[in-house]
Amino acid sequence: MREFELLSRVYALNQTLPASVMLPPGDDMAALTLPRHAASLLVAADSAVEGTHTPLGGDAYDLGRKAVLRNLSDVAAMGNAQPLAILACAMIPEGTEDARIWRLFEGVRETGLAWGAPLIGGDTTVVGARSALSVAVTILATPIDQQTPLATRSSARIGDGVYVTGVVGGAWDPQTGLGRHLHFPPRLAVAHALSQSLGVRLHAMIDVSDGLAQDLGHVAKSSAVDIELVLSQVPLANGVVVEDAIRHGEDYELAFTASGAVPLMLEGVAITRIGTVCGSGGEVRIVDVCGARDLPVTGWEHGS
Repeated sequence: MREFELLSRVYALNQTLPASVMLPPGDDMAALTLPRHAASLLVAADSAVEGTHTPLGGDAYDLGRKAVLRNLSDVAAMGNAQPLAILACAMIPEGTEDARIWRLFEGVRETGLAWGAPLIGGDTTVVGARSALSVAVTILATPIDQQTPLATRSSARIGDGVYVTGVVGGAWDPQTGLGRHLHFPPRLAVAHALSQSLGVRLHAMIDVSDGLAQDLGHVAKSSAVDIELVLSQVPLANGVVVEDAIRHGEDYELAFTASGAVPLMLEGVAITRIGTVCGSGGEVRIVDVCGARDLPVTGWEHGS
């Protein structure tokens, strides 16, 4: 599929975009109407590469969908944020079938639209035939309420409880690459409910993509605190060993710290206390009922 043919098909769908898109794809830049309350703009970017984030030779729709879902999960991790729009840049190996190219585009477009983040622009580039099919997505978001702080990684406080939504572990099969990581629901509704119900008591938050232990390590380092992670309290997916669950990654749940009481369930998603912020060393300490465990705080490396 030639670039201009693809673009023509994209432009033909402009009428399906929401009214907030003032200038749709087809010009040098798109234009958006920002919500009246939006005094700031949040921006993030993530990519998805076939063979790394999805299985080789699978449905290209899954690749496009996951690239968007990963970005939506980052929006959720801010707590008080809502998606606004996305842009996508696809790297297409020479000789890729037209049907695969269109499936990739549809995965991006339909997923974004379903979560309130219409596709408003981007680019396509043909790369070498031996390269991997990939797509990089940039997401724009806005705070929901200017009076409520964002839940940044650097906001954990000593004495906070440490929590995680849903279950962790077993998100992908090491043999096939299949699993719930291809079609997970980003925890936007839970994040919004947490922000509303806890207010300023919701402190730090992160989405669990690199593994629970490693992502909590990012919070600990950014906040200059120690986090005690209790293995026996970690909610596990069926058939998963806890030592694997905390490091395998791709769960896209939310891990957060908060003071005071926290609901056990919000928006139909369980919330479990898994530890405590307890010091100022910038490290994660893994413990169980028998005391400290000598487990390395490692996780999933997307580039490996």
